[in-house]
Amino acid sequence: MKQEETWRWLELWERAQDHALSEDERQQLSHAMVHRPEVRQLIAQTSLLTAEVRTGRFREETTPPLPAPRVDNLRFSSRLARFLLPLAAAVVSAGAVWLLVREPAPVATLTKASDCKWGNSALPTLEGSHLQPGMLELLDGIATLKFASGAEVALEAPVTLELISAMECRVKKGTVVAEVPSQAKGFTIHTPDTKVVDYGTRFGVSAGDDGKCLVHVIEGLVEVERQGKAGRQELRAGQRVDYGGFLHSATYPDANNHEEQPEPGRWLPGPINDLGDGWQILTTAYGQGKDTWIQSDPKYHVSGRESYVRIKHSTHNTNLERKAYLGFDLSRFQGKRIAEAELTLHVEPSDLGFASLVPDAVFSIYGLTEESQDDWDEKTIRWETAPAHSEAQEHRVAPVASQARKLGELHIPQGTTRGAFTLKGDDLTEFLRHDSNGIVTFIVIRDTDEHARNGLVHAFASKENTRNTPPMLKVRVEE
Repeated sequence: MKQEETWRWLELWERAQDHALSEDERQQLSHAMVHRPEVRQLIAQTSLLTAEVRTGRFREETTPPLPAPRVDNLRFSSRLARFLLPLAAAVVSAGAVWLLVREPAPVATLTKASDCKWGNSALPTLEGSHLQPGMLELLDGIATLKFASGAEVALEAPVTLELISAMECRVKKGTVVAEVPSQAKGFTIHTPDTKVVDYGTRFGVSAGDDGKCLVHVIEGLVEVERQGKAGRQELRAGQRVDYGGFLHSATYPDANNHEEQPEPGRWLPGPINDLGDGWQILTTAYGQGKDTWIQSDPKYHVSGRESYVRIKHSTHNTNLERKAYLGFDLSRFQGKRIAEAELTLHVEPSDLGFASLVPDAVFSIYGLTEESQDDWDEKTIRWETAPAHSEAQEHRVAPVASQARKLGELHIPQGTTRGAFTLKGDDLTEFLRHDSNGIVTFIVIRDTDEHARNGLVHAFASKENTRNTPPMLKVRVEE
């Protein structure tokens, strides 16, 4: 073996001990150790020499001449060499290659990954997979990680998360909810500019790759460090800190007061494409169309200019009920018979609440049959005065039965952050056929409750949304 080659194999072996090989180098060294006896002998002799040094049995005269460590000049204690050299070479040949391929111990397990869509993830994404340090990108759905420390972290799509160790992870962008038992006290979540240290609690972190970060404590205590700010800030249950403006002061009078904005903000992704399927398409942006929602919180004022229609059902906070109202201008179809119809709503990533606290959600869609109430105004509609609605408890999740009829349901899986959901069928078509004033109103209500406070507020694109299709009515008219 040439001197240059000898040094090359020794260098690769040394780097292999430190897990510093590239994949090509690892394969090259592994192949040589299996198929080239001279390389295997060199590695075995080098390993024995290292062992002698570490155990104090190394003799000065065994030092190989430099600069070229020829194999036949590497001398060992004779008794030790005669006994161990054949064994070492055999071990290297049969199994010592594991040093080249051994990987860090798993730091977490992917305990839940149903209905998930993954992006450019460097780690396995099958449910039950053991995960080593690395990156996960979740595009849709909710996935749950159980760290070896006992901490559980729910990933709410879209989110990119780096696993660092059993006690650390980093949110590159997106939202996670962590539940940390006492044995994992000190579990830490990093964002680009923020460090959140847990002390036995449940909390949510939403982060943008531009440095924005919102930390909201649901239970317990955390400490937050922010780059450029001195010291740590303690946060307890119900408290939060917002770096970068996730909260919307235009929506609530005091966005920094957690009593004024009960659901925490979230990171929002970029735009998605519009949809279309060739039917005659009518949206709430056409003619006298309109869309908005009502909320049971008397402090909340809907302007009618929001980019989302927000819907929620909560028995944990009576001020957080939300219903959506959608109005469509059907004047273009007057005098024509509607043969088929589909109502489509486009889910947007919500900027309020945590998806892991709301299960698969059922939404009921009603048609307003009391046409005298079709003249509602999206800028002035309120909880107290909305069509087919009263402040009675039963009307929080259903309209007044004599003024509206149920047309069907939409089922939206937990953690869904984007996509089109469509209602169709005879009930919808018949409702449209019976319109006599050129305007129809739909009322959308979420039947599904949240598991605990701070649950997700579902968001659907409105006609003011600039990156997604507003509520859309597809109609096929008979000739």
